[in-house]
Amino acid sequence: MPTSTALRAFAEAPGAYFPLLGAEVVDDERFHVSVSRDRKWINVCRLAFSPEETGAIFDEIHAVEPAAVASWITPRADLVEALRNAGARDPGPPLLPQFTALATEQEPPARGDVEVRRVESFDDFVLALDLELSSENWTDEARAARRADMHETYARRREQPGGMWLAFLDGRAVASAGAIACSAGLFLGGAATHPDARGRGCYRALIRARWDEAVRLGTPALVVHAQETSRPILESVGFERIGTLYELESGPVNRA
Repeated sequence: MPTSTALRAFAEAPGAYFPLLGAEVVDDERFHVSVSRDRKWINVCRLAFSPEETGAIFDEIHAVEPAAVASWITPRADLVEALRNAGARDPGPPLLPQFTALATEQEPPARGDVEVRRVESFDDFVLALDLELSSENWTDEARAARRADMHETYARRREQPGGMWLAFLDGRAVASAGAIACSAGLFLGGAATHPDARGRGCYRALIRARWDEAVRLGTPALVVHAQETSRPILESVGFERIGTLYELESGPVNRA
């Protein structure tokens, strides 16, 4: 286990630590809610209520922004069925209803054989987005929605502390990854490697680049929510397993 209990708390509920960029935050002893700036999405985490209270709290949270899609993240398996009974469902692709939280405060190994550079322009962002959407976890519908929203997404990510990175082999961009920075460390996300470049160290190189950014910011810690395909690589470079997390979605179906 990571030595820092604060890092464990960050891994289990990263949305409670992100800088305030949204329209509204409700920081309650029973839950933490943040509403996106466009009020289309609600992030719900740090759930501290009983299954018996779920129905009333479900309605209370949706009353904050009735037209928004709510994303619920929790390490508590006992709440999953209660949330489903209240109206929650599995999230849409590329998200999964179950994954592993991992964290590290150890410096990962460097990869000098892979060139990594930060995304600095819209053209770089398009390259990174194309790589992200090359993952088989995306449906054609979800890819189309993300591409339709790319200008808004680019503007939003430029405002967000952290950044995006590209990895290159032989001068060609073949992998991308992002991170959100906060006082507890960097939350890693959006990593993808083109199928024909897998197994050549690009993912490890992108982990190291984001570690270097965390060190530069004075917060040397990384947290990630990983699928089983990524977990062994993360553990091989020093990440430790925090536990299983569950994600559910509720409200209108909205993939834009």
